[in-house]
Amino acid sequence: MLKMAHYSFKPSGVAVIGVALALPLFCALGVWQLNRAAEKRALQAQWASQSAEPAWRLGAPTAEAEPPRYRRVTAKGRYDADHQFLLDNQIHGGQAGYHVLTPLRLDGSDRAVLVNRGWIPAGPDRQRLPELAIPAPAVELTGMVERFPAVGLKLEGAEIPQPGWPAMVQVLEREPLEQRLGYRLLSYQVLLDEREDQGFVRDWKPASVDPDKSTGYALQWFSFAAVALGLFLRHGFKAARPAQPPTISP
Repeated sequence: MLKMAHYSFKPSGVAVIGVALALPLFCALGVWQLNRAAEKRALQAQWASQSAEPAWRLGAPTAEAEPPRYRRVTAKGRYDADHQFLLDNQIHGGQAGYHVLTPLRLDGSDRAVLVNRGWIPAGPDRQRLPELAIPAPAVELTGMVERFPAVGLKLEGAEIPQPGWPAMVQVLEREPLEQRLGYRLLSYQVLLDEREDQGFVRDWKPASVDPDKSTGYALQWFSFAAVALGLFLRHGFKAARPAQPPTISP
């Protein structure tokens, strides 16, 4: 117990345990959100820097290495219009729909690349999939390299495309898609440039685009830590009782 002139510090056992648990937790969450904000700023910087670089030619003999994320690329080949995928559970403007991914058989390469041609709304009957005709399958296009979307929790079999074409799929993984197609794919998708034809709704932007939101969450967690510490100190300090004068027996 800490004593001062007019106060003594004597927190309860429950308060000690509570603050010992709460302070590290709140501070750790605040630091985690600050790290998230830094990661988002790095993604924004990578988006800006790579989009300003010269376009990378897919299928060229000098382009065997994987281009960096968000790098602009050009590709020439032929769309495999008969074998397209619909990535399910994609939200745009508050409406559920799909991303349309079409394999492009690259000229000068034994591989294809999945071209994300954009978002389309889902109809009222999910069993009736939209028609995805491609009037001119031979194309030369421009786009941007992006990873396949990561998922936090994946249900068993979510990466397996459903029967039929177009094939609906919940999670994009290269190997199951290659098995379904019967030919090899590059390990990333290409987001079709918004100026290109034969696409749908395209509003591409880097993932996790708002670092300020994470910074705000961090300040919130640090505020919780400060409040917890303040309450602990406030209720721990108690006014000292004045000393009682000695009693004199008659």
